[in-house]
Order: sequence, then C-alpha cells, then structure tokens
Amino acid sequence: MEDLDFLIERKIRKLGNHFDISRNKALKMYNLTSNQSIALLFFDLHDGAMISDLKEYLKVSHQAAQKIVERMRVDNLLSISVSEVDARAKQVNLTTHGKQLCEILKNTRVSFEKQIFENLSNTEKETLSKLLDKISID
Repeated sequence: MEDLDFLIERKIRKLGNHFDISRNKALKMYNLTSNQSIALLFFDLHDGAMISDLKEYLKVSHQAAQKIVERMRVDNLLSISVSEVDARAKQVNLTTHGKQLCEILKNTRVSFEKQIFENLSNTEKETLSKLLDKISID
C-alpha cells in the first residue's frame, strides 16, 4: 500500500509541475507569474478586497502578498488605496489595464482547462474533484 501511496503522490506532483510549467509559459507573454495571474483573477471576483484577503486565499505570508500586489501596481494592473473601514488596511482594485488583462486570462484559462480535461467525462471530473477535496490540506 505504501508503494501505491508514493506512486499517487508522484503523479500529483508531476501533474502540478506540468500545470505550473504550462501556465508560466503562457503567462510569460503578459509578464505575469502564476501567483500574479491568480491574484488578478481574485481581485476581479473580489473588487476592493484587502491584501490580507489575498494572503489568505493564496496561503502565503502577508509580505509575499504585499510584494505580489506592489509589483502589479507598478505594472499598472492594480490600484491600492487606504481602506475606509480600517486605515491600516490596503484595499485593492483592478485598473482598466488590469481588467483588460483579466479578460484575456479568463479566455486563456478556459482554453487551457478545456485541453487538460477534455478526456474526462463530467462524472469523472466530479469524482476527481471529490477525491481531491478528500485529500486536500486546507
């Protein structure tokens, strides 16, 4: 049984590495990292969210989330303002350029996901999702 566990773990790692390599290759033309693209899509769904919200979503340190947001602010993808609720918190919004890039990413993501999962039926996708939820460490 231990060998099977190891084999499954290796397959999951290999698949994760494949996703990262493919995603980073596709994002290179937009000068984005994988985490930056995820952050952009996060702020598209959660307009006005705080940097601390991104930190929780990405499961990274506050400093790492700040660096992601700051780099994207410099690239004119995000704007940062002081929260009206808590002056210590930074509220984040997409800029016009960020919104445009986000639409491109959504279309690219749909194409990428379609390619990856095209050989699975909807039932198999649901089963896979449930199995991954079962072993998830969130």
